[in-house]
Amino acid sequence: MKELNKQTIKLQINNRRDEILEWLKKLITFPSENRYPDGFEGEAQSFIESECRNCGFDVDVFLPTDIEGIEKHPYWLNGRNYDNNRKNVVAKWNSKGNGKSVLFSGHIDVAPFEPDNWKTTRPFVPLVKDGRLYGRGASDMKGGLAASFWALKILKDLGYEPDGDIIFESLVDEEFAGGNGTLAARLKGYNTDFAIVTEPTRMEICSACPGAILGDFIIKGNAGMPYMGVPIYNPIDGAARVIELFKEWKTYWRSINNSHELFIGNDNALNYLIWDISTRISDEFIQMGTPAVVKISWIVWVYPGTSEERFFNIFRNFWDEKIKKDNILRNFEFDIRQSFHYIRPWETPKDNIGVNKLKSCFTEYTGKEKNITSATFSCDMAIYGEVGDMPVVLLGPRGDNLHGSDEWVLLEDIYDLIGIFILFIKEWCK
Repeated sequence: MKELNKQTIKLQINNRRDEILEWLKKLITFPSENRYPDGFEGEAQSFIESECRNCGFDVDVFLPTDIEGIEKHPYWLNGRNYDNNRKNVVAKWNSKGNGKSVLFSGHIDVAPFEPDNWKTTRPFVPLVKDGRLYGRGASDMKGGLAASFWALKILKDLGYEPDGDIIFESLVDEEFAGGNGTLAARLKGYNTDFAIVTEPTRMEICSACPGAILGDFIIKGNAGMPYMGVPIYNPIDGAARVIELFKEWKTYWRSINNSHELFIGNDNALNYLIWDISTRISDEFIQMGTPAVVKISWIVWVYPGTSEERFFNIFRNFWDEKIKKDNILRNFEFDIRQSFHYIRPWETPKDNIGVNKLKSCFTEYTGKEKNITSATFSCDMAIYGEVGDMPVVLLGPRGDNLHGSDEWVLLEDIYDLIGIFILFIKEWCK
């Protein structure tokens, strides 16, 4: 086998660009949507399993619920269904030496394709245009999965023999605040000396991610028609006021949190998202009149080190004070509820040896210096770090329209990531 250096690696990748692209396009054609509480990852996972077996890896396939006692674990999210062949695929490349091990991990489930205002292509009909590959899951995160798989496949085809074990895994049920697939793999023991999760970080090396608190703001009024001489306050008016005051919450939340060295700049600042507003919180019929209830569903992001208890104490106190003083809000009853489990933040020390090795491999392959930073989104990073007891980073391609129409990934990043991962394996697994 020729010496593995930047030039030989680039040549190998360039010679197989068409093959890599067709493989990723095929992966996108599988509609592996997560439609909470159900999911449709089975067909895509069967393809991944077959490809891993063809490479000669040791392959394990299992449901999250196959792990004894998993549903009692504090990281487990109740209410998910796994009857639809929603199995993890874990492929292990066993080494013959005593070198350091590495895990390449990602999730196969994608967000639903709605709202259906796709214009460039249909969600599961991949299309290449101007160096971008369009399709649902192209960026989040089948592009990253393809990069890590092809790094291993190219090395395997070259006859490379690592001195440390290498694990590649394709996991189910990450979307919709999930993580049960990741939890199952960690509890089954597929943990290594270092982990790389190929979430779409825009080619940034992220050793931290924010946590996410998800909840509902319930505004209660009196239903009826407001024209019979007795005022009926419309909770939709209350909802409008709450939405406006969320901007003040953001300013306040940022002001009381000490800045974090990995969360610098507007893109990484703590934020919030209102993602649903509804006058229906049950299946009962809704009259054409003033609604009794409005529900606002929200997400607030938090720094590493923030507990649920601290957050909710601050959050409820903020709103209690606002409601007391506001002429509109004082007309309603309010309830603040947590809707999903806590998506915990995580931070791997940026001076970790694996983090710095990945940084040097990135620079060597691309010629670009790279600072260690944080992700702008929450994910299941803490499950790798706390449950798997692994140093973990996020590194994935550039793209856009994640969870929206016309999602795309930059193909050049996929090819660069393959090269970076090959270099890292060479330097780390020895």
